[in-house]
Amino acid sequence: MLFKTLPGQAIAGLCALFASTFIAVTTEVAPVGLLIDMSQAFHIEEGHAGLAVSAYALLVGLGAVPLTIVTARMDRKMLMLLCLAGYVVSNLICAVAPTFPVLCLGRALGGLSHAVLMSIAAAYASYLVPERMTGRAISFVYGGTSLGSVLGVPGAAAIGELAGWRTALWVISGLAVMLTIFIALFLPRVRAPAGGSPRLPTLRSRHAARIFAIVISVNTIFFFAHNLLYTYVAPLLLAHGLPESDLSIALLITGAVSVSGLWGAGRLVDSFPAAGLFGGGIAMLTGMSLVYDHMLSGWMSVAAVGLWCAGYAAVIPFVMAGAIRARATSADVAGAAINSSSNIGILFGSAIGGHLLITLGFSVLCLASVSIALIGILLTVFSPVAFPRKLGDTHPVS
Repeated sequence: MLFKTLPGQAIAGLCALFASTFIAVTTEVAPVGLLIDMSQAFHIEEGHAGLAVSAYALLVGLGAVPLTIVTARMDRKMLMLLCLAGYVVSNLICAVAPTFPVLCLGRALGGLSHAVLMSIAAAYASYLVPERMTGRAISFVYGGTSLGSVLGVPGAAAIGELAGWRTALWVISGLAVMLTIFIALFLPRVRAPAGGSPRLPTLRSRHAARIFAIVISVNTIFFFAHNLLYTYVAPLLLAHGLPESDLSIALLITGAVSVSGLWGAGRLVDSFPAAGLFGGGIAMLTGMSLVYDHMLSGWMSVAAVGLWCAGYAAVIPFVMAGAIRARATSADVAGAAINSSSNIGILFGSAIGGHLLITLGFSVLCLASVSIALIGILLTVFSPVAFPRKLGDTHPVS
């Protein structure tokens, strides 16, 4: 048990935060599993349907930091509940959308909720545990993101196949309602950050700011590399010979495998951040390389995607913990910056990936993703001040 020394209320709070990141990411990634059905319903190309992901990411990328600052005085638990209500409304709009622009509008609303919730979730977790457990708490809470990937994409795809893509969004809305009740019952209140009035964030030292900038850059690069290709993973697997009837189960398997990356990260994030982040990056790079052209086919390509997704899941706790440990600004603003940079990567990944897919095909798309992931790995290797080999060797200046 990762938190056996914590009181029951803190453990319940961490579980509630886990549930909140689950519904957040399920809402965010569901269109990936529904991409083919949505493109057919609105008579658009698959690359253009990826804009449903881009619209969501755009609002998160633009809104995460300013919305986190503006809401600094709000009760943290009430803010979480408002965000979850936003997910309910977003999915309902998308479920009944008569046109693709209306669907994108609903997605944008979900992006606003995501901009705040995912920005404060890591900081909220850090308030519930002693400082020495910060990394483990963040890793656990962000396990909800992996569960969202495990169930969100394949679950939406399976429901879409059985009952239609709109039904899948209705189901997600229902889950959001149930999880809102769960959060209301089990998430303990915590204080808003000290001096919680709307104000511009301040950077506490140049050294800390440099560390923070490196972490944010690494995060953006890895998210860009991943989403450039993963947004179109359904047509990618079909292009590698996977039968369409097996698509939902294949996505379920790749999502389940990604949990192993998060599990591994939870054991290294508070001790060996450089090695853990490097390992995650290499797993991403290897998996992406194996789906280039037609090196693998059918279920072997599914295994390659699973390896790549496990590496991607492992990266997330290291960059989030690194941003908070830099102590360049408050934990909430650090979380907002990571959230914003993540969704900038998602935005440009899904939008540019769609353009590359339409114009040049999967071969060029795979090469682009591999090249960008390699840049992220190299930046990690040559930045020991941001990702030390062993925690305690390098301490950010506060």
